[in-house]
Amino acid sequence: MSVKKVIIHLLSMIIVLSAMRSASAADLMKDKLMTTKVFYSQTDVKGWKAVIRGKAMSFSVQTELDKNDLLDRLCDKSTITVRLYGREGLKVGDELFVVNGKNLVTARIKITRIYRSKSFGDMLTGNGSFRQCAVNDRVVQRLSDEFSRYAYINKARGDYFVENGESGKAIAEYKKALELDSGNPEAHLSLGYIYLKQGLLQFAFREFSESYKRMGRLYDNEDRYLLLRGLAEIRFREVYDSYLPETARNKYREEGVGYCREALTIYPDSIDINYFLGRFHFKKSAMPEPEDRTARDYFLKVLEQNPEHVEANIALSELYFKHKNREKARFYAEQALKGDPASARARQLMIYIDRYNQ
Repeated sequence: MSVKKVIIHLLSMIIVLSAMRSASAADLMKDKLMTTKVFYSQTDVKGWKAVIRGKAMSFSVQTELDKNDLLDRLCDKSTITVRLYGREGLKVGDELFVVNGKNLVTARIKITRIYRSKSFGDMLTGNGSFRQCAVNDRVVQRLSDEFSRYAYINKARGDYFVENGESGKAIAEYKKALELDSGNPEAHLSLGYIYLKQGLLQFAFREFSESYKRMGRLYDNEDRYLLLRGLAEIRFREVYDSYLPETARNKYREEGVGYCREALTIYPDSIDINYFLGRFHFKKSAMPEPEDRTARDYFLKVLEQNPEHVEANIALSELYFKHKNREKARFYAEQALKGDPASARARQLMIYIDRYNQ
């Protein structure tokens, strides 16, 4: 097991054990968070419950207030800076609300950045229209949205069960995480890989697609890469390992190429992605020669990372055999056999090459 996996395993155990000592998410909120009821207007008698997350510190375009504004308000306030009571569970893209002293909603906030200040602690900035807002106004979050902060507990439990080979329990925990935070991209990503491993391509693609819609919430580039790799692998397998109509295969091939290109912006040397792209170009029907050259370059990129990559060597052997370059076709077939002496396809290519030379 790699050092990274050991660290993830230990962290997952810590989170899980901590969660097991906790009560339900609802009990945690009652114990630790201040709640209030807020209203959209003075005639709104129903209102809705909210959690107080912080207070407004400043507004911009300019960070300085207008000296002539006796109400301490700006005329063109489109960005807010908020001092948080705690950042846990908040994510870029989440929606918060500003309320005045009468608990009336005066603005919506779309979070654009969350960070920690040495002077003030946890902070965020967000966009909106804050003409009716003032410094020290409270910032709140819908109580139902606040439940999403506890999704990480079930996500961690799911990761723990995956590490221990208990996929059924992992699926249950990931689904619980999604009950708390339906848009959690990490839970969708993890579910997708379980289904992909089980060969349930449609289920896996559905989960990956949900994660892809909210990829902005995946802050780790490795997670983004894994998501794009998963989407590309599904399209690859559907194109080459299934019996789809040609129109569907062409569509999936183009989608696969798109996912691969996105993945390469994160990890240009990815062996899997470069191999997928090589195959997507090489196996394209009615393919002109420039596509062959593109495929060759991707396969060679794979071999730069792993000279014994069997499938890339076989593909290059087939490509050169197609273009009647028997010397290179033989070379790459031999390289494939070095990587896997039992490769039936590599042995078959050697037979074809020998017969042609005779």
